[in-house]
Amino acid sequence: MKLIIFIHTCEKYEESRAKLIESTWGNREDIVFITDNPKSSLTRHIYIGEYKKGPTYHPENVIKMFHIFMEKYNDYDYFMMIDDDSYLYVDKLKMYLSFFDKSDSYLIGDFLNWVTVHSGPNIVCDYMKWPGGGPGLVFTKKAIITFLQLIHKFNINYTNHDVWLHHLFMLSNKTIKRIHCPGFHQFNAPELLKKYVNNFEDNSIISVHLEHNMSLLQKLHNNSNIH
Repeated sequence: MKLIIFIHTCEKYEESRAKLIESTWGNREDIVFITDNPKSSLTRHIYIGEYKKGPTYHPENVIKMFHIFMEKYNDYDYFMMIDDDSYLYVDKLKMYLSFFDKSDSYLIGDFLNWVTVHSGPNIVCDYMKWPGGGPGLVFTKKAIITFLQLIHKFNINYTNHDVWLHHLFMLSNKTIKRIHCPGFHQFNAPELLKKYVNNFEDNSIISVHLEHNMSLLQKLHNNSNIH
């Protein structure tokens, strides 16, 4: 099973976020930084041009990443995109993915954990909501091909990449299988760290969105190295 991971970063956060990831969990051959910085000093990076602005990162960036995957990593089974303020246990993710049929069409992410944090009359804890993009989204190659077909067919006018992907998924007529991974966590990183610090073997935590709190990244990394 072959997995490639794209960390979405930018020139603004290269020093304060991307370099920290590169010095911790991101120092691997199967991890590449996606950036708008043509002069990036990151060891493994791909410059994809100037970013369009959006609430998160623009869907145009996702389309570019999909095409890069198909062109450069066509022999890979899984593709992951993840924010530059997250912590990922890559080996745990690979173990989790080993239980899936890599030839099938899967979109894997956090569809439920984040909803319990932002509860309210307009938010329901179900699969009708978009995935929390912070801790990452995983696609099989077949899912990417299907998404590219949907992108060509439908014009979804959203500038938020995870909401945009959700609406494309809803138009897929269930040709894409959407999977909630309980080990992906969009919010509550400090609370998760408290729970996790004495239980490294707990596979319920695979990826954590740190919500810009990069001090937690080193704590998580130090803890993983102790065990």
